[in-house]
Order: sequence, then C-alpha cells, then structure tokens
Amino acid sequence: LQPGATRPAQRGDTAPPNATWFPWPDKKTCILDILRHLPRSLFSDAQLQVILWGLSVLGVDNVPSTRILKDIDSALQSQYGILSVRYQGALGHVYYVNHLPSIIAQEMANPCVCPHIRHYPEDAGSQLDQPWQASRWLYEIDPTIATPMIRKGRQDFYVFEPMKLMDGTVVVPKHWYTKPSTPGSPSSDFEYWGRAWRAHPVVSDHTRGYVVHMYETMEVRASQFLLSFPHLLQTYRMDGQPDPHNIIGEYWLKGCGVLPWTLTNPAVSNRWRTLARGHRVLGYMIWLYCDDTSGNTSKKWNKHNLFLFTAAGLPRVMVHKESSIHFLATSNIAPPLEMLDGIVDQLEYAQMHGVWAWDIEAREMALVIPAILAMLGDNPMQSELACHVGLQGKYFCRNCWVHGAGADSSQRPDLAGVAVTNSDDDACSIQTGSVATDSDGSLHRDVMHQSKRKGRRSETMQDLVDRARRFLGANPPCTRQDMVNKLRSMFHEVTSSKGKTRYIKMKTDTGIKDTYMDVFVERILKHVKGIRAGSDRYTEAVSAITQGRPVGQFMSPVWRIKGLDPHQDTPVEILHVILLGFLKYFWRNAISRLNDAQKVELQVQLASFDVTGLGIPPLAGQTLVQYAGSLTGRDFRAISQAAPFVLYDLVPWECYEAFLALSALVPLVWQPCIDNIDEHLAVLQVAIDHFLNCTARWTPRWFNKPKFHIIRHLPDHIQCFGPAILFATEGFESYNAVIRDHSIHSNRQVPSRDIARGMARCHHVRHLLSGGKFHARGPVSTELPYSNDEQDWLMPGSGVESLVNINIPSFRNVIADYFGLIDEPLTLEAGSCMHDKTRPRPIEKTMTASRAPYALQHVERRLYQTCQSVVTSSGETCRLGDFVLAQDPRAASLTLPLVGRLHELLQICHSPAQQRNQANWILLETFEVTGSADIYNLPRIQASSWVVLPVTALTCCINVQHNCARHRCTGSAAVSVYEEREKTTKTTRRIEHLVPSDLILNTAQMCNATHVQQFRTQVQQLDCDRAIHTGAAAELNAQKIKTLKTSKANPARQPPMSPSMAVPSHFINVFHRTGKCTFSFQMID
Repeated sequence: LQPGATRPAQRGDTAPPNATWFPWPDKKTCILDILRHLPRSLFSDAQLQVILWGLSVLGVDNVPSTRILKDIDSALQSQYGILSVRYQGALGHVYYVNHLPSIIAQEMANPCVCPHIRHYPEDAGSQLDQPWQASRWLYEIDPTIATPMIRKGRQDFYVFEPMKLMDGTVVVPKHWYTKPSTPGSPSSDFEYWGRAWRAHPVVSDHTRGYVVHMYETMEVRASQFLLSFPHLLQTYRMDGQPDPHNIIGEYWLKGCGVLPWTLTNPAVSNRWRTLARGHRVLGYMIWLYCDDTSGNTSKKWNKHNLFLFTAAGLPRVMVHKESSIHFLATSNIAPPLEMLDGIVDQLEYAQMHGVWAWDIEAREMALVIPAILAMLGDNPMQSELACHVGLQGKYFCRNCWVHGAGADSSQRPDLAGVAVTNSDDDACSIQTGSVATDSDGSLHRDVMHQSKRKGRRSETMQDLVDRARRFLGANPPCTRQDMVNKLRSMFHEVTSSKGKTRYIKMKTDTGIKDTYMDVFVERILKHVKGIRAGSDRYTEAVSAITQGRPVGQFMSPVWRIKGLDPHQDTPVEILHVILLGFLKYFWRNAISRLNDAQKVELQVQLASFDVTGLGIPPLAGQTLVQYAGSLTGRDFRAISQAAPFVLYDLVPWECYEAFLALSALVPLVWQPCIDNIDEHLAVLQVAIDHFLNCTARWTPRWFNKPKFHIIRHLPDHIQCFGPAILFATEGFESYNAVIRDHSIHSNRQVPSRDIARGMARCHHVRHLLSGGKFHARGPVSTELPYSNDEQDWLMPGSGVESLVNINIPSFRNVIADYFGLIDEPLTLEAGSCMHDKTRPRPIEKTMTASRAPYALQHVERRLYQTCQSVVTSSGETCRLGDFVLAQDPRAASLTLPLVGRLHELLQICHSPAQQRNQANWILLETFEVTGSADIYNLPRIQASSWVVLPVTALTCCINVQHNCARHRCTGSAAVSVYEEREKTTKTTRRIEHLVPSDLILNTAQMCNATHVQQFRTQVQQLDCDRAIHTGAAAELNAQKIKTLKTSKANPARQPPMSPSMAVPSHFINVFHRTGKCTFSFQMID
C-alpha cells in the first residue's frame, strides 16, 4: 500500500453472502455493524469514518462504506428486528413504542434467556428468594392472565375446565403452581400442583350438570390427574356422569343460592385451548419501570420520560443485568401516562390473543400471555402512575389513607420558621440537638406564637404528637376500586356543571390526581367557559368533547391493566427511600452539626475505617464530609456500614441511636435470600419500628418527610413480591446512560422515534449474537410469524456465534462484555487458592503445628505448600489475617458458625487438591461472642482457641472493627501521603487503636448479611408513645431556647405580643411609611 493510496470500499456490488456470517454478508460487515450498536459505546458517523479509514490504511480489502453499513442495518432490522410503533396520543403528542410482543418473542427464542425464565409460581414453603415464590404471583395474580395450563403426558389441563382425578373426583382447577419434589431440592427439581374447586354432579329429572363449590378449594398434585376436559367428554357417558359442558353454576357459600358460571363458556371450554392449537400456553410476568432522565450529558436538564421492563421470571442474579433490561418508549414531550396508553394497547391485545413465540428450549411454538407483576419507579413517578397527588399532598401515601399536616384543619402548620414540606428530594437539616424531656404545658404557651408567614402557625406539642402517631399508626389501604369510583365521580362532577373549583377541591380532599384525566377536564372547562351551568348549551358543549365515549376512556390507562392495583402493586423503592432518603437526610444533618475541627476528626475516622469483608473500596473521608450534599447511593451504602463506628462521639446521643437503628435495618432490607419468611418479616418489622421510634425520640420533625411513613409498607411488599432487592431500581437507573447515549447520537429532531429505533437495532444485534432463532419474513409488522417447523427458524452463522466465545490473550471480549453475553467476572471455585512465595515444608514447620498440635493426628505426613489467599463458598477472596465465618463439619447443623481469623492456608503437595489449585486445610483463631458492646449495641468478640478445618468449611468474609469508643482511640498515628502514585514527605493522621484485642463484629455489613445476621444483638425496644412525647418535648424546648438566644442576641426583634399588648394602628402605619419603629415598650412576665 503506497502512502496516500486508499483501498477500494464496497459500494453496491457486494460479494455473495457468506453462510458463516449469516445474516451479514461477510465478516467485516458483521463486526463493523456490531461495533456500531455496542451499548454505552455508540459511534457517530464521523467516528465511524475514522475507523473505516484506519482499516483501509492497515490494508483491509473491501471495507464497507458507511452507506453500505446503514443499508444492511436497515435490511436486518426490517426482516428480523423489532418494530417501533407510532402512536398519536390522546393528549395530542406523537411518540413511538417498541413492539412489546416482538421483544417477548425474541426472548423466548434466545438460548441465553429462555431456559432461565419461570412461567409458574412456586410454593417454596417458608423460603423466599425469587418473585415467583412470593404471594402476589402465587396467590393474588388474576388467573385469566397467569399460565392457564400444564401438560402431563399427552394431555393438556386448563384452568376453569372440569377434569377428573384418579379417585374419580371431578374438580375445576383455578391456578397452577409448582412445589419442590423434596424439601431442600433445587428449584429445577419440581412437580406441578393445582388449586381446584370441587365440582359436584347434579342429576335430576330436569337437569344434569355440575355445580362448582367455590368454597371447597383443594390442592392436588399433577400425579393425581387422570382425564383432561377433552378426554372427559369422551368417557362421561360410560361413567354415568353429567356432560362436562353443562356447568349449572357456582356455589360460593353454604345456604346461598347458585350463581351463574361466568369464567368460561362451558360449551367451548377455555378459550386458550382453542387459540393454542395444541401448543403450550405460558404466562410471562414482567417488572414495568418508569422514570425520567436527561437526554444531555451536560448539566442542562433535558427531560425524557421512559418505560423499561424486564422479565420477572428471570432469577435474581439475571433480572437486573443490563442485557435483561428492555426498552419500550421514551419522549421529551409526551407525559408518562400518555405513553402508557400505547403500551397498554399492546398489552391488552397480547393478553387477548397471546404472543406466538418459538420456545427454543422446548423446540416448539408456544403461546405467551404477558402480564405486569408490579410497576417500579421512584416515589413521584409511582404516585403519578397510581393517580396519586404525590408526596406534597394531604394524603401523601399512595398505599394507604394516612394524612399529613393540614388534612384536618384549614391552616397548614409551620415548622418553626421552616414550611412543612413533603418533598421527596428535600433534605434540609433539622437542627435540634435537644435532649430535654420537659413536657410541661408551659411549653405550649411559649411556642404558640404566630409565624412570620401569613396564615401559618407554629406546631404545638399536641400537633407534633398527632402527626407522629399518624405516621407510625395503621391506616386503611387504598384500593383500585375506591380510586376508580372516586375518579368517575370527579369526572361526573365536571360534566355536571360543578366547575373547576369543585374539581380541585375533590382532588385535594381525596389525594387523587389523574394527570391524564386532568387534560380532558381542562378542555371541557375551557369549552364551557361563559356558558350557564345546567343549560342545554352546556350539555352540548360537554358532549362535543366527550362525544359519547365512556368515562373510562378519559381516565388513566393504568386502570386498563388487567390484574394490577397501582396503589398496592407499586412496591417501596428502597434506593430512594433508604439510601437516598433516610441516610442522606441523617448524614447531611450530622455534617451540618459539626464544626471544622469535628469535620477533620470525622474525616480521619472515615479514612481509618477497615473495609475488609464489606466488598467496598477504602472510604474517602474528605469526599464524604466535604461533599455530603452531592453523594450517590453507593456512597450511602458505605456510610450505612461505617456510621456506628465514626459518629459515636460527634453527634447527640439521640441522633446516634437513630443512626444505629438505621444501620441495623439496612442489611435486613438488602438481604437477598430469606430462609424463613415469617421470622424475617417479624425481625424486619421490629427493626423498622425501632428505627422510627428512635427517630421520633430524636425529633418528630423528621416526620414531615413521607418516606418515614412509606417504609412501613415494606414488609407487606416483601411478602407480596419477594426480597426488596428484586424490586430495587439500581439496574434501571444505570440503564439511563444507554438511553442518553442514543439521544446524544441522534439529531434530536424526532427523539422518541430515533431512540426507539436505535434501541430496537441494538436488541436484534444482541439476539443474533446470543445464537437466538429468528424467522425469515418480509417487511416488519406487528403480526408475529407462526411456524412449528424448526427448519423455518433460522440461526446466525457459526462465525457470528464464535465472536462471543473468542479469547484473545491480554484483551477482553468487548462484544460479549458490552452485550452482557458472558457472566460477570467469573468467580473461582470455592477453595481455590494462591500460593505464597515460600517453598513447601513439612507440617512440623508450619504455624498449624505450633498453634493446634492436637489437630495433626489425622493430617497426612507430607510436604505442605502455604497459601496467601483462598476463595470462600460465597465466592469471595479471603486473605491471611481476614476475619471469616466457618461451619465446623463436626458441629450440629443448627449451631452458629464459627467466627475466626484466618492465619494459615495449607495445600498438600501432589494431592488432587493441588491439581485443582485448591487448599486443603485452614488454621483459624476462633472468637466467641461475649456480649454486646455498650455504645455500639453490636456483638463484642474475644479470642478463645485455635482450630484446623477443611477449606470447604469457609463460609464468607466478615467485617470486624475495634472498640474505639471504650478505649477513646484518637488520630495520633501518622501515615505517608501518596500523590500521583508517588510517596511524598507529607503525612496524614490515622486512628491509633489501643488494646487491639477488643473487637466488635460489624453486623451492619450488607455483604453476606444472611450469614452475619445470625449474630444480630437484641436491643431494648422503645415505647412508641413515650418516644414521641419525649422527642416532641425536647424539640419544643430546643425551639424555646433558640428563641430566647435570638432575642438576647438581637434585642430589637421582640417576640409577638398578646392581644392586650397590641400595637396601635397609627404606629403600624408610621412603620410602614418610614420603616422605623417610633415606639418602645417593656415586656411584662
């Protein structure tokens, strides 16, 4: 290649397609097209030109041009991709929604996804670690949108159809689920069960049929099934039974009449049997997520509302992976509920007709029924989706009818100069610091003065107590039917000439705000403006807007989602409620209390905090203190685990107690696996109550923030949907960056369409790289292909699949990594070890021989290699000196694990373990719990003995801290400072521990919380009423002291006067004219 010369690029005369790289024509085009669609790394046309130029200079022949790449991309999208459907919204906006059924069909044909999706709920007893084991999916889901059938042999059994059991009983199943074949067996080893109603035959001179006793519910396993409905039709005459087609009715209660059977048409059986054409019908549960994000990388806000979803049937380790999250719609002009209208249209059609998909695991067609398990998002978005007024309303909770300030009175109480606010993002500090317990009635008189703000007054002690009780008390739940009835009534009021004022009052009084319906109400009110209410002309003007359509078409589309209660099926979002809620509030408040010297001391404490076993990097003390108002969820995770050990001598005791309670609550909330749901919920409820009571004792002012009430609904949501980590939104929040990248690389003229199409293209590239099957077809349409012939379903060429498995030394597989087609960094097998630099030695020359000589009797007399690290059964790497939990194989199964410090790792030379690069034995210095530390309320541990255990006994790493509070450790140690990775002569302070053997087990750690929580200490529970009164009295006393100090510091500012001391009006007039006070008076005590 001569300097300056260029290689010819492909134009229109491409070479014949290469089957190895199908559906791309050749390798170069395949790789370049894939690189153009890498998530988080999209190329602009200019950047692509640079790459193509570089390939030409390197001597690559026949490099495709940008135009060729775009044409091939469009052709692939047209034949095998997902359609972006255009909608003209009811509110007047145009937006695009990626075709939901096509996405589901691709996932069912994806070999990396389909085998992991669960379609049936599971009754796992007391265990709960997946959404299909929770009560919502197991008991509460509408049977008409759940999986309607199971297959046993060559028979398909459907719900709502009579079937016969082995003992001759005729039942009507209503719900299918699975159970482990044996207790403790893996989830893949299960058997099918059904809940069914008993069907009693009725034979008389006038009628022959069945009456379904709905109150007689029985559980039957699949092995007891004998005849499905079609086979029962063939045999009922021979058995002398009534015709299964004839279901006379349903019987709900003994002694009541028989009601008509309405669940199916008995003459044609379950409609899904007809639609399925002999194929399986499967339910497909999804988590639907809605949020807003910015389409810019700069700080300038460019709001884009968006909808994402992920399959709820995926296991927890997969459900929040970026590759499992699917894009539906976004728009910078259409509001969320308007976009939801288009999504619900697709969902309704799919629930009515099903989604035909190729089940790559079963190698046959299947009919899929999608359904929404829950709607996720932050608190404001969930309120909007639930047609709730939001966190600033009188009824600020979307789950129940708790009411806040102003709900019972015409005046809105003030917060002693700070307005009562229910803002979700408000994190202003609450400066009290009071520890007084004076609840004397004189406090009421001292603080009952008018605020400077017109129409507002300061809260009395009774106001504080009442508000705290409402926050902490039980309230009736909000239900779907109540909301629908109220919305219909509100719309009727508007159309019946009640006016805008009445409509606004109803929204305020009920806490309901349907932003979708508000648009139509505004149109009606604008159209009837100036027309006399109740007149024929008024009615005609309203009819011109409504056009005879039912009220439901003017209400939010969320009410059209079958089987979803937006008030109860919007679970508590723990990221914004706890990490970006309580922890942010408390941390910012704590920092605001400190002077400069205390902030420096806190930085030293944070920098000295030992993070071993927590799975987090060392804490940047200066960042956490200096930028307390700009921290992220990851920062607050670290703060939650460190707060008990760094704040004990810097904040008031009541504040520290609240921090302790919060740090004890966090690991319970983030616990991924629950072995006993009843015990866990009981412990969690106690922890939540204790945290709220400690907060109330500190100051009830915190209960201005609705999150302190919303957390009370978390136990119910865990029981309904599974561990809280399942419906956490960190994965979705991270996905915002992918959407933002597509926004940046568009011309921003039609963002909804361009982003939707870009995401659809990325999705089909991911599907092809996964080895997913696809059907050849013409232009993309919403009609999905149907073919039960496997030969009609194509697969990408072997070269395409090889790109995912390619392994180039010193280079990561970028394609597989970006598309999430490989597991997270592979964890080594449990017991895997890393040798140290010493030579093998006999057992007598090891530390084990000196520390635990009694354990050498059963140890082989061979050479031993010592190691410096080992992988525990939980997948962590544990190093010498780390604290661990280990299960002694000789101990009883129900005993607590051993707490120990790892001192030596031994590997028998030339043993099978060495061939697998695994250790054989570990030497632990064991510790025993000797009680609870006085200040921390955490387990105190003390060294007890030495023990030698097999490496398989290692469970996990744990975090242990020094008891600095007891020994008054100070930052007297000095360490060198590194700058630009170079050691300097500068030094910085670190904590010097006195009596290093006095240790505390940090049960606030989030990593391995399931194991560590076994050592959780019991704290003395506070009486709720006493805590509220103590906090209210202390708060009012602090405000009284603050007022007195202000009066002394500024004598010109006098407290408000009683009516007997009222200022004459002419003095007030003079003050308003001149701005000067021309009189003085003396306060009389």
